Amino acid sequence: HKNKGSSNWSKLQNRIARLDEKISNTRRDWHFKITHQLCDLADNIFVEYVNFNSWSKGIVRKQSLDSGIGQFINEILPYVCWKRGKYYAKVDKNYTSQEYPLCGHRQKKKLSDRKHNCSNCSYQINRDVAAAKIIRNRGLIAVGHTAKEKRTACAEVPSA
Repeated sequence: HKNKGSSNWSKLQNRIARLDEKISNTRRDWHFKITHQLCDLADNIFVEYVNFNSWSKGIVRKQSLDSGIGQFINEILPYVCWKRGKYYAKVDKNYTSQEYPLCGHRQKKKLSDRKHNCSNCSYQINRDVAAAKIIRNRGLIAVGHTAKEKRTACAEVPSA
């Protein structure tokens, strides 16, 4: 046990600070690498507008703060998109997990319901994939593109 204010306590504090900085730098490096990969794959990047301050007060506060997701979404991703000439925008997050990307119908679901089964058009899709498509569609509409999908016998093909 180190006594507060002692020489060994100071050395330990410096060591902890160096480790924290190393972790932070590693995370930041990973965020930049992921962002560059995203920019390689897309010309337009859309994300949900999320209030990360509310996350810091919730059940997942430790995980969300430790992962640096707020810094990634609000600082690193927009910066790299700007530097690389890619379009970055935040879209409305409301109802992304309840809306169906094909017909726009909204249906409340429990968090445990992982599949979308639309009662309006019989469309079936994974809930997370559907939410991603809704975010993409809203972003495309915001920049003046159409965001409709065509259904084929085997798969769906985006027309954007």
